[in-house]
Amino acid sequence: MSQLPIRTTLCTQLVTLLRKEIEDGKWGAELPSEAELCRDFQVGRMTLRRALAELSKENCIALGGHGKFHRICGQPRARTISPARTIRVLTPFLVSRWGPTERTLLETFSDRVSPLGYRVKIEYCRKVHEKFLASKLERLGALPDTAAWLLFFSTEPILQWFATNNRPAVLVGPIHGNLPISCVYPDSTASARHAVGKLYSCGHRDMVYFQEKLTSLGDRISSEVFVSEAFRLGARARIVTYDGDARSLGKATQHILASRSRPTGYVTGSSGMAITVLCHLLEAGIRVPKEAGLIAMWDAVDLDVTHPTIARYRADGKLMGRHLEMIMMDLLLHGSSKMRAVAVTPEYISGGSIAPLRQ
Repeated sequence: MSQLPIRTTLCTQLVTLLRKEIEDGKWGAELPSEAELCRDFQVGRMTLRRALAELSKENCIALGGHGKFHRICGQPRARTISPARTIRVLTPFLVSRWGPTERTLLETFSDRVSPLGYRVKIEYCRKVHEKFLASKLERLGALPDTAAWLLFFSTEPILQWFATNNRPAVLVGPIHGNLPISCVYPDSTASARHAVGKLYSCGHRDMVYFQEKLTSLGDRISSEVFVSEAFRLGARARIVTYDGDARSLGKATQHILASRSRPTGYVTGSSGMAITVLCHLLEAGIRVPKEAGLIAMWDAVDLDVTHPTIARYRADGKLMGRHLEMIMMDLLLHGSSKMRAVAVTPEYISGGSIAPLRQ
């Protein structure tokens, strides 16, 4: 059975945090008062009590009565810390090409693991992603002081290598098949369906999804969902690939605009490239959004300074970073644990590039 995404509630996150602190022996025999816990974890009393009830069902704590502290059951686990202290980030793209979501995610993750004695180091290796060679990953895997890996934009062969060689790793993105690697990812399939719905409701019946040739699994899945959802609604959609630079995308856009059946709805998997598409549309004399609609699947600061501004989707990088830290520390402190797939639903940010089509 394929792994299903889990949308965690605030209560579920709090249960995980409290359980971890208890297992690490932070509080000894009793929990602090509920008022202190609410203040420390910045949650309301009702959320805290639901989390405490869950821990009680697990026999992790014994709930105290009125005016009594909640008692911790059993002995805390011995905290086992690996002497290796480096968490390496494997990526095919330079950080300068990352969007704000990825940067915020990594910054949040780094800020949370640093006080625990870990450092984060970027390992940029485009060749491993373009053409998989086990020997290259073996050389990377032999780097000293490596505690674990954070995998960005990974291909299926890369993930299979990490799973087969039992290397501790957490994936930023959806997992391939049933590979035993936990992951945190923006639910881009939900965004793709929403994007089709927005374009369709504005009158667009012919759409295109621009996709880089070297891209993530999430982008490939979302483009396929985009096409199938458009077909379900009775519209036409196609995927157009390009080499990943503005010049290549410009040629692809010009080719589309010169076609007999010119689409009116445009989506880009890359945030920055949405500006390239907008410029080519305007240069061709196509009015946006009156004659064409444009949506970016990812957020970027520059999308707010164009005219018109560009509609896009924004994933909560801080929330994803916190999820990654909790999963990673559970992996490092307790070894292999239950595989988790946490999907974070992106927020739609409206812009001037979408409005009812006028023909």
